[in-house]
Amino acid sequence: MTAVHVAGRGMVTAFGAGRCRTLDAIFRGESAVRPRVRTADVEVATRVAAELGAGSVEGEAFTPLVLRVARRAAIEALSEGGRPDPATVGLVLASTKADLGGVEGAGDGLGRPSSLARRLAHELGLGGKVQAVSCACASGLSAIALAGRRLGRGERRVLVVGVDVLSRFVLRGFSAMMALDPAGCRPFDRARRGLTLGEGAGALLLSTVEDESVGVRVAGCGEANEAHHVSGPDPEGRGLELAGRRALAAAGVERGDVDVVHAHGTGTPFNDAMEAGGLVRLFGGATPPTFGTKAQTGHTLGAAGVIESIVAIEALRRARAPANVGLDDPDVDARLALVRREEKLARARVALKLAGGFGGMQAAVVFAS
Repeated sequence: MTAVHVAGRGMVTAFGAGRCRTLDAIFRGESAVRPRVRTADVEVATRVAAELGAGSVEGEAFTPLVLRVARRAAIEALSEGGRPDPATVGLVLASTKADLGGVEGAGDGLGRPSSLARRLAHELGLGGKVQAVSCACASGLSAIALAGRRLGRGERRVLVVGVDVLSRFVLRGFSAMMALDPAGCRPFDRARRGLTLGEGAGALLLSTVEDESVGVRVAGCGEANEAHHVSGPDPEGRGLELAGRRALAAAGVERGDVDVVHAHGTGTPFNDAMEAGGLVRLFGGATPPTFGTKAQTGHTLGAAGVIESIVAIEALRRARAPANVGLDDPDVDARLALVRREEKLARARVALKLAGGFGGMQAAVVFAS
């Protein structure tokens, strides 16, 4: 199989622009979930979100925020990757809603991820194939899997960008589903009441050129669709377990080889319980050290898989697992080894990242150092 190397990483979150700013904050145990400012006038069932701060990204006011955020993360990833000839780089963009400016009466965007992908590729001067993935909150990991398949078919470099920003449409939608925690999400905690929305972008430059690697590769990917319910997860977590098994098999590693797990961890009662059960079955009992970061960055929807993959990669690079912020009283299967304080990993060679989305979509990616 073609080796897929991580050549560059870029990130913009509510912590600010630049991956180091977000990664350092996450490993310090900080949270960017705060009272809403930019969307404060939207009446929904929570007062908080992980919003981008003023001045997080530069660009003309008439350029959609979602494009500016995606471009900023992409440029950082390309820069770390040695600024390769853009003619040699393709693009896979992951987003749930892309630009909703036209839908909300503030621009031309009609929520088509493919349109956003083409515009981003044009602004970056990319000469490779351009594709978009939109399969709810599993989009980011599915985009990594698609990029990996493309590299296996002969492409040299593919840039994966996951991006979503907050909008009235998204806020009101999750509020209508009664899925928002009024005070901020607490994944896996007994007091959890829902998720907290966030916004931002993550970018990974993937390459078949080993000399361009940051020391980590995409070892295997797996996907599954449990088709249980349009928005609710299978209580037994069978889709998540299957996606994880497929990723491990594709990577050629055993479950005992996994050193750390970055969970999806949304903070909703049903999703957290499902994920815990699925992971316990995947590992045949007690899991490796497991953490999630949505209590820190918010749930960034289509961007989450890429942003959180960068965090999983950093866990390998630092040989540490950050704490699950907001976890005071765990209320899921006790065999899920949730990290309570930043933990030094006994071994840091293989990380498993998981994500799930509406419609039963589940995805998993194995990263190896």
